[in-house]
Amino acid sequence: MAWDDSLESMIMLTDANISDSPAFVHRGLLIDTSRNFVSVPVIKKIIDAMSYDKLNVFHWHLTDTHSFPFVSTREPRLALYGAYSPSKVYRPEDIKELVHYATVRGVKIVPEFDAPAHVGSGWEWGERAGMGQLALCVNKEPWPTYCVEPPCGILNPVNDNIYSVLSNIYQDMNDLFQSDIFHMGGDEVNFSCWNETTEIIDWLRARGRNDYSKEDFLYLWTHFQNRSLEEVDKAYGNKQPIVLWTSGLTEDGHADKFLDKERYIIQIWTTGTDQSIAQLYRQGFKLIMSNYDAWYFDCGYGQWVGEGPNNWCSPYIGWQKVYENSPRKLIVNFNETFNGKQILGGEAAIWSEQVDGAAIEGKLWPRSSALAERLWTDPDTNWRAAEHRMNHHRERLVQRGIQADALQPEWCHQNDGYCFL
Repeated sequence: MAWDDSLESMIMLTDANISDSPAFVHRGLLIDTSRNFVSVPVIKKIIDAMSYDKLNVFHWHLTDTHSFPFVSTREPRLALYGAYSPSKVYRPEDIKELVHYATVRGVKIVPEFDAPAHVGSGWEWGERAGMGQLALCVNKEPWPTYCVEPPCGILNPVNDNIYSVLSNIYQDMNDLFQSDIFHMGGDEVNFSCWNETTEIIDWLRARGRNDYSKEDFLYLWTHFQNRSLEEVDKAYGNKQPIVLWTSGLTEDGHADKFLDKERYIIQIWTTGTDQSIAQLYRQGFKLIMSNYDAWYFDCGYGQWVGEGPNNWCSPYIGWQKVYENSPRKLIVNFNETFNGKQILGGEAAIWSEQVDGAAIEGKLWPRSSALAERLWTDPDTNWRAAEHRMNHHRERLVQRGIQADALQPEWCHQNDGYCFL
């Protein structure tokens, strides 16, 4: 049913036949709520807009070094120490409400607990509690030596107490999210901190690893990953799929040495031309595409640490580039035969160093709509064929209460075909 301005009346179809199905099963957005807090009402609006676009996975990057807003029933000290304020937390009832809200709109919430790096705030209480150092190098300077951005922090994998804490976190997440997939993070592990920690050096030496080389620290990291996975399996009661980011464990064609391809899904965040994509694909891993050169929506803003004109992944990524980024073509470009069972789909990511709930909608939409069409139909046509529809769709989003950025002057929308080069 639609309104016709020229006829000044409603037009209604008497019957219709619709044949429609998605090209990819995993069509998502990653929302980071650690660096800056995003309130429950704003998250609900994001889920609303996702449902309008047939996006079906809300990947929730819930914690990081900056804050720990997740209120764990079994480990309440994490949020007590790590939240920005008592009001900037997600309580169990908030999460249950959001999971139900998303489910009835066809959206699955997938929690991510990123480790062993990307931890810091909230982990300071270990020694006071008689549990030793749970996290190392928290807020340590100079930060570029120990992490990719301030503040620093990394878990202590040789402290057995860390695994009981992780077990409690995983149990709480399972109780609340009931997701059939779990994201364990696992990216940007800097070995400098571990290399300066006597407790870790002693642990390596006791196992005959005296070089303190990259291989030695990959051995330690694999130990942590395997122990953590055991706790995930206990918490969830089954061996469900686990997602990890591309990282030191997956580079140089070594992923199958450290990770089981039958268990792990790898989420790609390197460039779309990175050879590790082809290596992982040939090794048989299932992949989720989030290559930052097309699907990182925080790119193109100014520096937030120090001076300089642009942030690390600049330039800004327009909806046209989002639309052109086809997971199928990424694989074919490596001279590989595309296997739809291996490429699950993709996600766009909005890391929140420079965005919070006040501005997030405009940074997500309408670019997320371009992502949605790419993952639903994966059309052979390019962005030019979609431009007119994109302008119309942006107007529909605004009419439905989504603060989507404008794509062009309204004149272009009213005079289709004139705003081309």
